[in-house]
Amino acid sequence: MRRFFLSPDVEISDEVLLSKAESHHLTKVLRLPVGMLLQLFDGRGHIHDAEIVAMGKQVRLRILSSVYVEEDGVPLRVCQGILKGQKMEFLLQKCTELGVSEFIPFSSSRCQLKKTELRKLADKQDRWQRIIDEACKQCNRPWPMKLGTVISLEEMVLQREEARPGILFWEEEKEASLHTFSLPADVAGLQIVLGPEGGFSSDEAEAARKAGFQVLSLGPRILRAETAALAAVSIIQHLIGNM
Repeated sequence: MRRFFLSPDVEISDEVLLSKAESHHLTKVLRLPVGMLLQLFDGRGHIHDAEIVAMGKQVRLRILSSVYVEEDGVPLRVCQGILKGQKMEFLLQKCTELGVSEFIPFSSSRCQLKKTELRKLADKQDRWQRIIDEACKQCNRPWPMKLGTVISLEEMVLQREEARPGILFWEEEKEASLHTFSLPADVAGLQIVLGPEGGFSSDEAEAARKAGFQVLSLGPRILRAETAALAAVSIIQHLIGNM
């Protein structure tokens, strides 16, 4: 079934209007007819079954039924060092599918992007948000993953929440790994940090450790940055009961 997002300010009643952007996609791209059944997400956990009533710049729909889906009990925040090319878009899509609650991109000393490219990342926020929204529709997720703006590694480390344990994955860590990781029984949330293609410097890993992050390795193999991120997210989501 086709799925669409309602604008956050739409008040749910017997009939609602789609945004102009979603209406254009419905009428001009998908060419769905009047009477077609579809689902609507309001971004607050509700899934509404609806029927197309009338076309126009804003498509009108009749709400037929609604259900509420709870968020995962233990929210997972993923902080990811900026990757080159389309790897970030790939990770945004997959983290959405895997149920990550929040995604924060950051720059660090070994990010393999030029300074001019890093300055242009703010222009990608809208595109990244569209990728998240489309992934939500594809995997039937009514709670969109929150997308943070690009910050520095130093800012990310300083923003660590005391109530949310933090893990930084570093391929050069020799003593501690996920095999030795023990999750607190009453954990209310978790934050994991993954580096760019060049990984973290020893100074960056040590700064994170001093700030309260637990530094772990993912094992003896050297994984590509995007592979490491997906492996870590999948394992952690399983450990905290979200998969």
